[in-house]
Amino acid sequence: MSTTHTATAIGRSSFGGRLAALTVRNLRTSARVPQLLMFSLTMPMAMLVLFSQVFRSVAAGPGFPAGIGYIVFLTPAMLAVSTVMAGTNAGVSAAIDHTNGLHDRFAALPMRSSLPGVARTLNEAVFTLVRAALLGIAAVALGFEFYGTALDAVAALVVLVVLAGAMSALFGLIGDRLRRPDVVQFAGMMVMMPLMFISSAFAPIETMPGCMQGLATVNPVAHATDALRGHVLGTATAGDTIAALVAALGLWAAVTAVPVLARPMRSARGR
Repeated sequence: MSTTHTATAIGRSSFGGRLAALTVRNLRTSARVPQLLMFSLTMPMAMLVLFSQVFRSVAAGPGFPAGIGYIVFLTPAMLAVSTVMAGTNAGVSAAIDHTNGLHDRFAALPMRSSLPGVARTLNEAVFTLVRAALLGIAAVALGFEFYGTALDAVAALVVLVVLAGAMSALFGLIGDRLRRPDVVQFAGMMVMMPLMFISSAFAPIETMPGCMQGLATVNPVAHATDALRGHVLGTATAGDTIAALVAALGLWAAVTAVPVLARPMRSARGR
């Protein structure tokens, strides 16, 4: 479907119809780009295999939790990290909408300006669940064991989906601001790397320098990793889950507030 036909069809729909149409469009677009599917779905599995072998000696170091293998320690981290990595797709998607003129078409339609972003978030939520299933299969093949309950599994998925929403909002904002897919990819890497590595994803936070430990305490990815790991081990508390959700929702709210706060400033300059 062409850009004009897509925008026209969405403009004629109800709120629910518009959201459904935008979400289906995003899913179809993702499915038609093999590179995105490769990066989003198979790259995390490749990283899981690579990291579990290269860094497994970390399990013998001081400060590593006793009684668990590195694959059990690593798998929850890869769930969180792959969610951050996939979030860059939302930014690239937003930038593409600007370059092909679809964003301008959406702006001219009688619908909420936040709707395309909501659709991107739903798209990321779907891919997050698929990615989690694939990672789980790969991890089991490498010796992963789940020690939690069914409630732990559900809570872990909730943490993961909320983190995906926060990452989609963050990178979507970058895409809306930079509006060039190649630049968004580079900027996304600059944002993605600190989120991934200044966390408890690959090594305990206690083994990091003091400044890194301080940054990790405000990193939503670190809180999500800790909560996911706790649910995998069956040791997570309500506080762990709440901390992960609050950190992700806090980032989500802050990112969402940026366009809202920017509108009055632009209006003031226009006057």
